[in-house]
Amino acid sequence: MHREFQLITCEDAMSRYQIHTKIYESEAAFLDMESNDSYFYIHTGDLHLQGDFVLDTDTLEDAPDGRPILGFLIIGNLEVEGSILNETGDYGPILYVAGNVSCRHLLIGGSPVRVTGNISAAEVIMLHYNHGWMQCDGTFTAPVMIVEDYYLMPAAKDISLFYYNDRDPESPADNACEESEDGDDIISPKLRALLNNTLTTDFEELRRDLAAGESVLQRQEQPASYWQQKVRKNWHDLKRVPLELRTQALCEEVLRTSVGALAYFPEDMLTPELAAAAVAKDGKALRYLPSEMITRELCYAAARNGAILRTDIPESFYEHALLCLIIKGADWQMEQVPRAFMTEDMFVLYVKAGRGAWLDRYCEQAGLSKQRILERVIADDIAYLENIFNWHLSATTYAFAQKRYDCPEYEEAWKNITERFARKIARLNVSPSS
Repeated sequence: MHREFQLITCEDAMSRYQIHTKIYESEAAFLDMESNDSYFYIHTGDLHLQGDFVLDTDTLEDAPDGRPILGFLIIGNLEVEGSILNETGDYGPILYVAGNVSCRHLLIGGSPVRVTGNISAAEVIMLHYNHGWMQCDGTFTAPVMIVEDYYLMPAAKDISLFYYNDRDPESPADNACEESEDGDDIISPKLRALLNNTLTTDFEELRRDLAAGESVLQRQEQPASYWQQKVRKNWHDLKRVPLELRTQALCEEVLRTSVGALAYFPEDMLTPELAAAAVAKDGKALRYLPSEMITRELCYAAARNGAILRTDIPESFYEHALLCLIIKGADWQMEQVPRAFMTEDMFVLYVKAGRGAWLDRYCEQAGLSKQRILERVIADDIAYLENIFNWHLSATTYAFAQKRYDCPEYEEAWKNITERFARKIARLNVSPSS
């Protein structure tokens, strides 16, 4: 595609086309964000492109002299047979068109875009995320226009089927998103009814289809091979595979990528054997299983494989041994342990497993002695002095450790640990050795 363009220095673009006054909110913003020591691609005259026009900074190579290319200037009309695609919400190349734009889809995220004429899309115009900037001096025309978390109030628009703009008071109320039980946005039923896949329920899924250059409004049945490629790119798309094509083989392939795929398995595929295999792969699989399938044995297996308290393991299965198994593998999960299960033994394990950063607070909640717990940790093995001296060193803990290990049996280990922490020990005003 780049053979259609020539290079122009940023300074020449500013001098000849005043690009610095036409991109971003102001000239000052342009000069603050972009370097003069750079180039643009430029095409003079009307431009017709086959396929998609992808705006992607990460794949936009530098000029032959190593200087960066900021984007594309088209001094004329731009006609794209495919779509104009800037999927990345955080950033993207500049696109300036001194004329009209026509395409199948216009998907813009972080790219700064200025069009002096009209913008016409055969299917969808979608602007997403608040890092982008756009100005269209003419009229937006499309069947569907979506402006999601993006500041744009179109001065003129001709949107025939569906318009949604979460910052526009004139956006129709019945086009607004609904809220799921988990608090996530679900696109309006009016929009879902227009899409060729009614299992599409959020804007992220729709963006993926647009970014792939796919038609999203024209009714069509996709073959199994299409869905296989789709889920290989993003396992979440298993959710949108028609049930008759959501085969055992396809589901198991996706499961190898993520246990989250279990949420989209047909119910008759969820067996105890499958649940056990999934939990052995990742304990977080529990969160995607029906409650009636979760057993005590599965909870213990999940605890050994990264399960998270409350999120994965139901409180009805909590018991002291299970919680200790969790804390041993991830001490930060102590925060989720109910007060009723807090014991001295658990706190000893907590200190051994990591920093024991919140030991003071937990001991106060449970009415237990912090000093007693630290002394038990110290007494169990000299190896635990690493944690004690790092996070719980005091004159009292040092004195207890010294009494226990400053002896011929542990002479070398005691010498090594006290030398490593000599500066911290010195601040206690105690003798580092007897």
